[in-house]
Amino acid sequence: MDDFSRRGFCKNVLAIPLIVSSSVVLGKCSNNRKDAESSLKLSDSELMTSYSEKGESTVKKVGIIICDRWNTCAGGKCLRSLRNREGAFERYKDEEVELVGYTTCGGCPGGNVEYAPEEMKKNGAEIVHLATGFVVGYPPCPYIEHFSKFIPEKYDMEVVIGTHPIPEKYYITHQNLKTWEDPEWKEFLKETLTDRETRLKYN
Repeated sequence: MDDFSRRGFCKNVLAIPLIVSSSVVLGKCSNNRKDAESSLKLSDSELMTSYSEKGESTVKKVGIIICDRWNTCAGGKCLRSLRNREGAFERYKDEEVELVGYTTCGGCPGGNVEYAPEEMKKNGAEIVHLATGFVVGYPPCPYIEHFSKFIPEKYDMEVVIGTHPIPEKYYITHQNLKTWEDPEWKEFLKETLTDRETRLKYN
């Protein structure tokens, strides 16, 4: 098994054989070979029901849109926080998640936000995450509120502001500059403003 698999990075890959195996463990698992073979003989309807209940129906499909000022970003912090279920991805701690889209806003005023969610939705996305870069850059994105209203209205998709936890270095700068003092920022930051120990891990 490779390192990514050991660390859980590939845990979201679902396959029917895995579901069959789960059914055996939960059902007729036995040391007797005949009993074990018998337990594998699921009907088509039983197999599809098992797959639906344990697999596909529980997968959250998400897309990520990042601020274009970070257009060369390789996504390291976002992907790490998704794997570790930290920051705005903590909400999925008991769920399987599949990332089906990743793109930039296209630069101010965010023209790509008008179109990118449509492609993400075609790939099954239910939720669009506006990356943490929108709130930690200086100045922060002035269009966050517009995006968070437009996407649900146009595409009937949920919007979450944030991906990875806010790094401590950005937190200190914005606290000193009093950037986030307006009441609206409390809502914008609620998913990513974690404890100091976590913020330091994302510096």
